[in-house]
Parts: sequence; structure tokens; C-alpha cells
Amino acid sequence: MSLPHPHRPTREDFLNVSTGFWQRLRIRFKWFTIKSFRKFNADDMSAFITWFLMSQTLWILVGTTTFFSVIFATANSLRLQRYIASGISDYLTSETGVTIIFESAIVPKWKDSRISFKNVYVSRRPPDSPALVQPRTKIGHMAADEDEGERPARDLAEEDYNMTMFDLNIDSVDVTLSLKRWLDGKGLVEDAVVRGVRGVIDRRSVFWDPDNPLDPALFRHSAQPGDFELEQLQLEDVLVTVYQPGDFRPYTASIFRADMQTFRKRWMFYDFLCAENVVGQFDNCLFSLHRPQSIGRTTEKDLKDGDWAMMSRIRIDGVNVDHLQNSTTMEGPISWITSGKVDAVLDIKFPRDPHSKFPFNAILGEIADAITTSLSPEPNPELQRIPGQRELAKPALSVPEETVESPADEKLKVVIDIDLRFRDLKAAVPIFTSDLSYVNNAFIRPIVAFMNANRTLVPIHCRVVKDLSDFDGAWTVTGLMDEISFKTYEALAYHVSQSAMNRQRMRTVSLWSLQMTASAALSALRNVVDPFSAHLKEVYLKSHPMRGLYETIPMGPDVNL
Repeated sequence: MSLPHPHRPTREDFLNVSTGFWQRLRIRFKWFTIKSFRKFNADDMSAFITWFLMSQTLWILVGTTTFFSVIFATANSLRLQRYIASGISDYLTSETGVTIIFESAIVPKWKDSRISFKNVYVSRRPPDSPALVQPRTKIGHMAADEDEGERPARDLAEEDYNMTMFDLNIDSVDVTLSLKRWLDGKGLVEDAVVRGVRGVIDRRSVFWDPDNPLDPALFRHSAQPGDFELEQLQLEDVLVTVYQPGDFRPYTASIFRADMQTFRKRWMFYDFLCAENVVGQFDNCLFSLHRPQSIGRTTEKDLKDGDWAMMSRIRIDGVNVDHLQNSTTMEGPISWITSGKVDAVLDIKFPRDPHSKFPFNAILGEIADAITTSLSPEPNPELQRIPGQRELAKPALSVPEETVESPADEKLKVVIDIDLRFRDLKAAVPIFTSDLSYVNNAFIRPIVAFMNANRTLVPIHCRVVKDLSDFDGAWTVTGLMDEISFKTYEALAYHVSQSAMNRQRMRTVSLWSLQMTASAALSALRNVVDPFSAHLKEVYLKSHPMRGLYETIPMGPDVNL
């Protein structure tokens, strides 16, 4: 301890004797990492590797979009974006079974923390079938022919492809990625914004075999690990042309704007019905999906009353009846309509998830609302939602139904209140009625006569109750339209039968009243005529030559002379 300590050189000492830039950079790096100018040992190297791996892993988990944005930006600067786009296209095509082609432009959006894919082509078509719409990308693909322009739609009905085909061109798809969700089995994409969709949906090759009817429930999508579950999906400027089977006229369907808070592959149709708002056009008829409002209460307050989690309203005006006929079986009263239009309003009530957390304040609010409602002699007008259509002078045609089961039962229910108003109807009795299954042939002519007699307006109100499990894996409205057609028939048949019963009751009452009036008149007439006839008989007998013989006969008004 008494010996003098040797002087340990400092960073400045090493920098003073250094002769070049790289040597000074090496000194500063070593002094920053290990506070010395010695060689790195195994502990230092393992620490560097651990720090690098942990930092990169944390960066990928927290900022997955930023990580891939850096990769794409580096690839764009090195002119490798075409190879990356081709690799992503091949991967998505093999995973989804749908041909997906990206243009070479994959642009990071640093301000919005998104990655934008420009000019995306999506196609679902057999390998030997040409595309109906040419993709706008120059990447070679068997469905795209660069020498040809946009080719007209080709009739594929003769080919044995019982599937829905489509060719779509998308201007841009902006996505946010999350590795954490991918590790959780929910897909790599967290939310997406899709803009500028144009294309064709071809269903002309779809056919049904009446001898081997198919159950739509068998074609529902089964849950698989990795199915996408987007936290938010936004659609803008979507316009497609739809070709239906059976030589049905082509029509356009468009979505101006759609905002969905949740969009899952397993519950695709259910999440579409739960959307915040959807505004679009269907065959030149405007439609909207929105949350119905109350005059005195906000939407948040409406969600707290009752057992329903939320309520959506779908409204479409002036749609042609042939769309309903094309979506249902040819057995109900809708198939008897030859022409007409329909205005439809569907109020859909979604059940509350029993496993979700229910706030204590909401419970107190429900108790207070229940007490207020029970004490008030009349229903609170603030709880009544604005009607979807104008009120009618007479109630709509409907069938008395039982009380809907509460969603708190074992099976959760989705209740759909349907308000249909048929306008300008023309109906005809079907020629062949032997194939009708659930329709009673005795009601065909009265129902057709009723629709033709009230062709200006035929309002029908019905209710459809579906189990929540019916939406598991469902992507379309298959089965729902048949139930609406059946409910429509029930309402019309009930109204016609009640009208027939009322007419029969009126005939019976009228005949009974006429009989009572005639009997009373006859009794009054007999009271007047009987004394006079008795007096005439007495005078006649007294003046008759055989008076002695007739005196032995008892006289009275009932004696038949």
C-alpha cells in the first residue's frame, strides 16, 4: 500500500496519441462499452449479443410496423421492392388460396405508422379460367395478360365450377402490423384501411341440385389458428359488379364508407352487422347500417338499459323484389310477386356477452331506470327510439308471437325485428303448385288476391330470432332470407284467414239478425190477424147450413177450416 500506484491512462491520453479517425472512434467505442482499451473477452461478447437480441426483439414486439417499415424502406432504396412484393404475394397466395398480387410499390407511412400496399390485385378463379378484369400490375401472372385490355365477362356456366369467382383491383391497403397478435394466433395485421376497390363478382357458375339439397350450416368456416382478427377495418370507395346465376341481370353494389371496430374471419357476417356505420348503394338503392337514436337519451345510455349489448338498424329503400326472389326458395309468397318494390328496415338486437365485465354504475343505472319505469303510469318517451319509417294509419300485418326469450338464458339470441313495406305489387297464382312444401294451397289464391287488391302498400312486420351460434363461421345471409320469406307467408296467411273468419262471422250474424227480424214481424202480424180470423170463422159458422155439425168442433185461432 505504501508503494506508488501506477498511472492508468485515461480516454484523453489515448485520444492524444491516436493518429486517425477510425482509431479515435475505436477508442471512444471501447471506453463507452467497457471503460477500457483492452480486448473484448467472452463475457463482453455475450453481453453484446444478448443486448442486441433483446433490444431487437423488444423493438419488433412493440413497433412491428416500424420494423417492417425500415426493412421496406431499405429494400426500396436498394431497388429490391419487386422481389419483396413477389415473395409476399406468393406467401399470401399459398396461405389463403386466393391469388394476391402486389405492385412493387410498398410504401411506409411514417406519419401514420402504417405500411401502404399500392395497386393490389385479388382473384379467386380456377387455374384454367381467364380473369374478367386485368390486374393493373405488371407482374407476370397466369390470370393476367398484358397484351389484352379489359376483357368482357365470359359465360362460365357450362363449366363445372360450383364456386363464387371474383377479380378485384384495390388502389391501396394501409395496414398496421403486430407481432404480439400473431404470436397470440390472431394474425399479423392489427387494423387495415382499404380504399378504391373495383372489380367483378361472378356467381353464374354456382348451381343447386334439387335432388341433393345442401345444408348451408355445413359450409361455415371452422376456426383455425392464425385466422385474422382485425381490431379495426375501414372501407372507402368500393364498387363491384355482381353477376348472379340463372340469367339474372347484372347489378352494381357499392360501399361509400364503412367503419368496423372488430372484423374477424370466424364471425365475418356478425361483425359486419355490428359495424359502427355502413353507407352504400345496392342496385341503385341507397342503404345504411347505423345505430338507432333516441330523442331524450344518448347512445351510451341506451346501451346500458336492458340485456342487449347494442342495436343496429339496416335500412334500404326501393329495392326490386326480384332480389328477394333470387335469394329465397321458389315456394313462398315472394315468389308469386311478378313486379314491385320493397322498403325494408331491420332492427337487430345483439346479446350482451355474459363473460364481459359489467360496470357497477351501469347496474345502479339499470335499477334506477327500472324503478322510474315501474312508477311512471305511462312509458317513458325518452326510452322510445326514433322509428325507422313513417307511422301507418293501420297496424302492419303480423302474427301474434310468443315472448322472446331473454339473452340471459343458456343460449344467447339475436333478435331481428323486420319492417317490410311492399309497394306497387303485382302477383300471380303459380302454375305448378305441387312442389309447394310449407304453403297451404288453399291460401294461394286469397293471398294473391289480397296483394293485388292492396298493391299500393302491403306492410308486414315480423320477428326472427336466431341463436348466436348460427353466426359462428357464417359469411353470408344464407338461410336468413328463407326465414324472412316464411315469416312473410305466415303474416299474410294469418291476415287472410282472419279476414275470412270475420267475413264468415259477419254473414252468420247478418243471417241471424235477418231471421230474428222476420220472426218478430211474423209474430206481430199473427197478433193482429188471429182475432180477426176467429171472428170471421164464428160468423161463417153461424150462417152455414151445417151449423149444428160445426158447433161440436172446438173453435180457436189454430183450427184449420
